[in-house]
Amino acid sequence: MWRERDSKVIGSRSRCVAALRETGTAVAVLILGAQTVNAEEHIVRTRRAEWVPPVPFIQPGDTVVWRGMRTHETALIEGMGPTDATAWRSELDAEGFSVTLHEEGAYIYTCDVHMSLGMVGAIVVGDAQPRNLAAIDAAVENIDVGRIFVERIIGRMKRALARRN
Repeated sequence: MWRERDSKVIGSRSRCVAALRETGTAVAVLILGAQTVNAEEHIVRTRRAEWVPPVPFIQPGDTVVWRGMRTHETALIEGMGPTDATAWRSELDAEGFSVTLHEEGAYIYTCDVHMSLGMVGAIVVGDAQPRNLAAIDAAVENIDVGRIFVERIIGRMKRALARRN
């Protein structure tokens, strides 16, 4: 049951834990998870063999959802995400596949089925200049199929970053 004094626990995590001990209510538990309340969902759609938008800018904790995935899949390209980031790979036709990205930086991903047609995208997480740009540039050398398209999306991402700053 909510009580007026429970409303005073909004603030630090330690205050929330203390309120939980004091009140025994679930309100504090809800507040502990409040840091993700501001998280947003971003839709990336397919249009033929391209991702739209090609370079979304999101915040840590936001979720990216892929739509229009008939005959497509999505996967983070090895070496082209922040070092602490979790790689992803969807199944083919995985409509509504989603990932929540917590690590700041740049992520370069593809539809492996259509990479040779240029189906490569980028996601930038956070407001700062991605710290992993040099690592991404170096990882391009490891790409055999579709390297030109990976280079193009990296260039497009860098131009978008320059406009943003």
